[in-house]
Amino acid sequence: MLADVLRKCGSLVAPAAGSSVRANGRVWRLSPEGAALFGAAGPALDEWLAGGSAAVVKHGPHRTVYRVALASGTIYVKHCRINGPRAWAREVLRLPKAQLEFENAARLRALGIGAAAPLAWGTSDSRWPGQSYLITRDLDPAVPLPDFLEARPLTASQRQVLARDLGTFIAKLHENGVAHPDPHPGNLLVAWEGEDRPRAERRTVRNGFHFALLDVHAIRFGPPLPWAASRENLVLFNRWFQLRASRADRLRFWLSYRTARAGLVCPEGPKHLERATLASNRRFWVARTARYKGTHRTVRKVRAGRVRGLAVRDLPDAFLRTLLAAPDAAFSQPGTRLLKDCVGSTVAEIELPTAEGTRTVILKRVNTPSASGALKNLFRASSVRRSWLFGHGLCERWLPTPRPLAVFHRYRAGFLPAEGYLLTEKVHDAVGLPEAVKACREAPVLRAWMERLARVVRAMHDRGVSHRDLKAPNIMLAGAARDPATATPVLIDLVGVRAGTGAVPFARCAKELARLNASFLAVRHVTRTECLRFLRAYLGAGASGRGWKTWWSAICRATRAKVAKNARNGRPIG
Repeated sequence: MLADVLRKCGSLVAPAAGSSVRANGRVWRLSPEGAALFGAAGPALDEWLAGGSAAVVKHGPHRTVYRVALASGTIYVKHCRINGPRAWAREVLRLPKAQLEFENAARLRALGIGAAAPLAWGTSDSRWPGQSYLITRDLDPAVPLPDFLEARPLTASQRQVLARDLGTFIAKLHENGVAHPDPHPGNLLVAWEGEDRPRAERRTVRNGFHFALLDVHAIRFGPPLPWAASRENLVLFNRWFQLRASRADRLRFWLSYRTARAGLVCPEGPKHLERATLASNRRFWVARTARYKGTHRTVRKVRAGRVRGLAVRDLPDAFLRTLLAAPDAAFSQPGTRLLKDCVGSTVAEIELPTAEGTRTVILKRVNTPSASGALKNLFRASSVRRSWLFGHGLCERWLPTPRPLAVFHRYRAGFLPAEGYLLTEKVHDAVGLPEAVKACREAPVLRAWMERLARVVRAMHDRGVSHRDLKAPNIMLAGAARDPATATPVLIDLVGVRAGTGAVPFARCAKELARLNASFLAVRHVTRTECLRFLRAYLGAGASGRGWKTWWSAICRATRAKVAKNARNGRPIG
């Protein structure tokens, strides 16, 4: 922040470079390319907006991005707004956001680093801080990296080239003293320059990827980054790729980065970087999960009479109004299929009309017959609220679970949350794990299920999630009704889930594996050999400091304790 203050003080002494134009209550500063494009009148922003040539690309309370198609080519206009006291204070202390991005982009391009070509930046013709505008040239055919990866499947050789070129690009940034404080892939444009050729021709023709930075207003410039600053930036950059790229491709990125920065002393290797990334991700996921306690860009508050709660923004309004007006009526309407109806809860499949057609969703009601239960919900998160929070938390961690769509309560006396309702997506073509395992007589299929489940449970534990009710009835096999060989496990009923910023301790992991093991004690074809295969798959999915025998002993002890406890209480093991 101090650097931003000093930078503004310097701009007061030496005014911003470039020609200046006043037009329609705005002051524009133009680059030489912008002056040649817009002329003496400056950018015709009002005409573009009124004439419909400006199409909205992104919109939020703090900024709107437009794509404008001109005869000379496509340009982008970013309208930066002040959306609160904090943003206003920042504008007082530092240069306008558009000016920062304009000057940083020009400096990056001077260093030979890809960035949008800055054409103009402008502010309101006033002495007080206010909205600002940035105009840049389109970098066609470059697109944001996530869009590029979704639009075209890459071949194995292209993925390898992408990993290496990306490592070289990030090394070039750090070697030039450039640190992007928000280096997520959405701020990285990529273009493939080359074509697929036969293997014999690949050595003579260099196909490759070219990259450019977006959202560069907060970039910091300085001397080449030392290892501590480089490590911090690499961890932030690696968070997205740790869930989406293979370990081999991440290693290729690292080796390319180290080759490009041969003079950098790195006391740590890729394993340390991976562990630091996972720890950073766990902190990030906990913060992201907390956002679902209230409203944000994907969640809104809903209310109808004594019923109120939260819902995702893409849920149809008409359906939501009908559901909130009479939530209990949904369990008896035509087309509803009851899945469970007991004293504690009721679960049903209901129809959700959408623009693409009707789809099936799951509605669960948790009964609260006594006033004491409603009073407890006032001081703690209810079961449906915990399922809502950790359902989104698992989705953030890329763990398989149905996406929660809405959560709400019927309130008593205006403030006591009584009956709770949770609406989630349905797991298609799913079969319960206990039913599937009991009916399965093909050993290869059963082992494939166990290996996939072991990897899911290990990923859950590594990502800081503990499922204290990890029993077979709380796991579904998605796609088992269609093709059992390709079925994948999905976690449901997340009331017992907890999540933190650290890895789940060994004792807790063993106890949860024991709970899962106890679910199959009565299934004769789930032998000790199959259980050992499950454990070896679990341990092989991540690093572990203990041998399999230590795990096996701990799980056996915890399983015996669970069986004895249920026998004392007279409860069957589910």
